[in-house]
Amino acid sequence: MDAFKLVLPQNDDPEGRGDRQKALAQQQSRYRFDYHTTTLAGLPMAATPIPVELSLVWVAQVAGVALSLGENLVNLVLPNVVDFDLKISFSVGTDANGALTATGPSAAAHDRHAITGGSRDALREQRSSGLAADAALFKRELDDARARLGGIATGGRTSSSPPEPDRAPVLGGLVALVDNRGGPSIEGAIADAIEGAIERSVLGWLEQLVDKIAVFLGKLLGVYGRPTDLVDYQRQFRTLPLPWPVGVYQTDDVFARMRVAGPNPVVIRRADQADLSGIALGEHAADVQAALGRGGLYVADYSVLQALEPGTIPAQKYVFTPRAWFEVPVAGLRSLRPVAIQPSAGAALVFPGDGTPWEIAKTIVNMADGNYHELISHLGLTHLLTEPFVITTYRQLDPRHPLFVLLAPHFAGTLLINYAAQTQLLGDRGAVDKLLTGTIASSRGVSAQAVKHVRYNQTFLPLTLVERGVDRVEDLPDYPYRDDALALWHAIHRWVTAYLQIYYPTPDDVIGDYELQAWVVELASPQGGNVQDIGDRQVDGRPRIETTEYLAKLLTQVIFTASVQHAAVNFPQRTIMSYTPAMPLAAYAAFPAPTGAPATQILDLMPPLQMGLLQQVVGTALGSVHHTVLGQYGGELAILQVGDALQAFQRDLQRIEVEIQSKTSLGTRTPYTTLLPSTIPQSINI
Repeated sequence: MDAFKLVLPQNDDPEGRGDRQKALAQQQSRYRFDYHTTTLAGLPMAATPIPVELSLVWVAQVAGVALSLGENLVNLVLPNVVDFDLKISFSVGTDANGALTATGPSAAAHDRHAITGGSRDALREQRSSGLAADAALFKRELDDARARLGGIATGGRTSSSPPEPDRAPVLGGLVALVDNRGGPSIEGAIADAIEGAIERSVLGWLEQLVDKIAVFLGKLLGVYGRPTDLVDYQRQFRTLPLPWPVGVYQTDDVFARMRVAGPNPVVIRRADQADLSGIALGEHAADVQAALGRGGLYVADYSVLQALEPGTIPAQKYVFTPRAWFEVPVAGLRSLRPVAIQPSAGAALVFPGDGTPWEIAKTIVNMADGNYHELISHLGLTHLLTEPFVITTYRQLDPRHPLFVLLAPHFAGTLLINYAAQTQLLGDRGAVDKLLTGTIASSRGVSAQAVKHVRYNQTFLPLTLVERGVDRVEDLPDYPYRDDALALWHAIHRWVTAYLQIYYPTPDDVIGDYELQAWVVELASPQGGNVQDIGDRQVDGRPRIETTEYLAKLLTQVIFTASVQHAAVNFPQRTIMSYTPAMPLAAYAAFPAPTGAPATQILDLMPPLQMGLLQQVVGTALGSVHHTVLGQYGGELAILQVGDALQAFQRDLQRIEVEIQSKTSLGTRTPYTTLLPSTIPQSINI
């Protein structure tokens, strides 16, 4: 049978059905569920070894981001006092197996490098310390490596032949930053951290890179310990572009903007009288009640964070569970504006105009929003929620099944990046442990519980907007995330519906698709995906899919989550969250301050500067890799049979792109370009 002919299993010939059984048996041996991972026990994760479905292009993109971060870090070292002109060799190639390799200078070559220009006396003084010269050597290596990345992206393997984990390309030899004074060797530490970069992804390497240099260089450069001014965090961006909130994040307008066009625009909901129960509004009562009465009062509630236990790494942290109220004005652009904040359960309200307490309260809300974002909206409800769909699709749908061909591009790289997250970011004393405000055990618990509480049929975007009371444009006119996400959800739905009509012309085709029925049964199985509330209806206690209408909605939500929703919560990590004051991920002081203690100020709450640097690195690494583009399919989906439907989808995406750009240029809403279709990857691959 033609390998590129897509056919439902019930319509296959006997030989084809036999081939399908063999193919699925092989896939089921490779893709297995594991409920006993060390960090996320109780969730359906992929068992190791993790199959790799990423191309060399992805490797090059990740390496490019790593180089940008390396350049920024080394420019924290360079004193910019003496003009260096360093000549260094650096080679990137492939080994006998075709795996990417990178080599830097040996120690002997290091000594032979000619350094010209600048003051000889100053140069000798700097070289005696080793710091500036070694940093400059590292910078030249980074420049040379960056110049060669273009060739890496087009050479070696292709997207159809990804590297196996045991032969994965590594970035070994990329750096040669050595302490010539006989102190701790950064070269060795970084080389150890880089080894096995693909299995652990760039995340582990970057985290360890920052960890190693923080003490070694930080104390010398003033980027370690408590900040003395908020500008200290801004100085950490030497060669990286400054995120847009710098200079404006403290305004009330931007504070409100974060709720509808920030990294976590899915918490805001319409408030009701119960949200004000037991709250002393004082002189503001009339205004707040008036907004509530006209349906214009909204609340961002972070009480779910009560499950967090205060962390202690690198110092004592504090957990806040704030609620923030906003109103829609009756005139003008009618954008949200803040009206009150309760910093934690039972605390007195703080209002605009209250001076420093108001500024601190806004910081507490942003900190809580950052924790909710990372643990729930990002990790839990995109990465971890998608994982069982990836595993089950490979286990139950033959590669020639139309739904496998549709879904596989939206799953590329997800298992790998999830494995890296749960083994590196979520490890003891890993980045999550250091950066977020709770203990690592309680942080993992919040993520896991968010996934376990999901009822999948209730997650479809149009339903969730109605549930939160934010679906009506006339009531909440300025909600960019809602408008762009909903437009993309409907575009995906039209595409999926047209695709299904080709392969499922009658309801009997859906009911008779035994691979599809096995797929949904395993998704719901406690030994499989353990996905709750899925399927058209239950038959003998097992879910069943009976209509193309339901199947189209289900697949739309799966694709939307893996592409659009992940983009919505992932990429603002670079554009917003990499600048610590805009969204600090932990609080380091109590508020209000205990009796007799010095008055708490914003600087008291802020993370140490080395944690700010780690937040910058992790946020930039995760938020900078745009690998693949939504709607740009290849392979089987390029066949003529679905050509018209696919072209219609691509035209839909182009139209949405123009509309978003138009709204941005006209200034008719809060600026928001996170969901430009051309910047949305097909899958969760970073």
